[in-house]
Amino acid sequence: MASSVASSVNSNALSFSSIEPLNGHNFRKWKQDVEIMLGLMDYDLALREDQPPAVTENSTNEQRMKAKKWEKSNRMTLIEMKKSITKTVRGGIPLCEKAKDFLEAMGAKFKVSKNAEMGNLMTTLTSLKFDGKTSVREHILKLVDATAKLKDLKMPLDDSFIVHMALSSLPESFEQLKISYNT
Repeated sequence: MASSVASSVNSNALSFSSIEPLNGHNFRKWKQDVEIMLGLMDYDLALREDQPPAVTENSTNEQRMKAKKWEKSNRMTLIEMKKSITKTVRGGIPLCEKAKDFLEAMGAKFKVSKNAEMGNLMTTLTSLKFDGKTSVREHILKLVDATAKLKDLKMPLDDSFIVHMALSSLPESFEQLKISYNT
């Protein structure tokens, strides 16, 4: 039993260390990775629920347990988030006692302009060319990823446009595929 718990803790620590540290340019991905990892570790309670009322002498055992679980979740979430931030970024973050407040402060600090993000994604979509270093599948997945992100930003694109962009991003060696699709 003890070795099972130890291996679970070790695998969680290893998985959390695989998150790319927040460096100022990757907030969206960092936040998503942190939320997923905290959820897997069952430490995300402090992000999902407000702090329960303070424990008093009249509190029930259930209220005490809930407060204790929330406090542990809050403490561990703050530790894990702070651990996954580069030193240069960490210096500019206000001190927060609640994990939810800390994450909101991070979000406010790294709020990305929707228009700038849409512009970057459109540039990626229209200028990405297949270089042969990766597979065609990976290349197409990059285009699909940019399209999905644009859709999330409320800028959906027509499927025929996406297919056209994908085909035009391929080199001449794929000319037969282009001709087949167009016919």
